[in-house]
Amino acid sequence: MTITSRRFVRSAAGAAFVLALAVGCGSDTEDPAQPDQPSQEQDAGEGSGASDGGGSSDGGAADGGAATSDDGAAASDGGGSAAGSELPADADLASTELPIPAEDAVQRALDAAGGGDVHSITIDHDRRNGWEWEIEIRNDAQEHAIELSAISGEIIEHERDQDDDGEPAVDIADPMPYAEAIELALGAQDGRVSGWSLESDDDRIHYTVDIIPDGSNDDVEVEVDVETQDVRIDD
Repeated sequence: MTITSRRFVRSAAGAAFVLALAVGCGSDTEDPAQPDQPSQEQDAGEGSGASDGGGSSDGGAADGGAATSDDGAAASDGGGSAAGSELPADADLASTELPIPAEDAVQRALDAAGGGDVHSITIDHDRRNGWEWEIEIRNDAQEHAIELSAISGEIIEHERDQDDDGEPAVDIADPMPYAEAIELALGAQDGRVSGWSLESDDDRIHYTVDIIPDGSNDDVEVEVDVETQDVRIDD
């Protein structure tokens, strides 16, 4: 091979080597025409952010649920306090104070009737209305039969009649308070006081105390005369 031929071969090989280097460098260089692509770490971060957002949303829902639950609990408590104010049907009136005591009930009935004389008063438990007072008042030859809640004091029923039997008026404080009548009745019959009444019958004023003996479902009526303090068990 001549010197000229060898120089041509070397020149061609060098050009090929330079071209190869240029191609290799070009492959490592980012194409400025292509937009930046997020890395996997960025993707993971954004996914975590979305998850956090979902967590915040879930947390909001959870908070909302908790608030609803709290509101429900508050309503339940309010009901509990309202239901709590309601005495059970098996309350013992010898040891339980009614929210609306007898004195208050009488005054409310007198206000509803427009005044008059009390001729009977009864406290017992009604299946529909719960604990209630039944009070009879007479004024101007008119009789008022008034039922009111022993828990709230609300008037449940108010009936009017022209009947007047001429029986004397009664007083829950004189000559014998109802607490004393209950004590005398329990001295004759042990048990739970489920109700009582004060009324006049044949010009005789007496209490009737309803007592349920232990282990029994039936009440025993014990009469207490307010004048003589005589106690009699009604068989």
